[in-house]
Amino acid sequence: MGRDSSPPNLAGMASIMAADQAKVLGYADVLAVRVDNVVAAACRHDWAEVRQLSGHLATVSRLTGYRAVSAMAQTVCSEASKPENESGIRRGLIRLIGTCARTIGSE
Repeated sequence: MGRDSSPPNLAGMASIMAADQAKVLGYADVLAVRVDNVVAAACRHDWAEVRQLSGHLATVSRLTGYRAVSAMAQTVCSEASKPENESGIRRGLIRLIGTCARTIGSE
């Protein structure tokens, strides 16, 4: 049973890491637009769309490493799933907006 003594492909690993970083930074660029879409749906009182958009935002944010944004978007989604819960949705949106502002501002 032999060991592979070849050196790791550092150039390949660096290329993969750079591509991943670019994807994350690209997501930060569109984060505000996605949150604006959730807010616009809430202004129209379209709670089904708020639920759908915030659920998608939660998933994509989690996958790109924005865990705090994901958690707040999931809160908005959960609040939008409750009947007659406009105040809960609005509270969640305010927290989501604040979390996004801190996230984007830290980059």
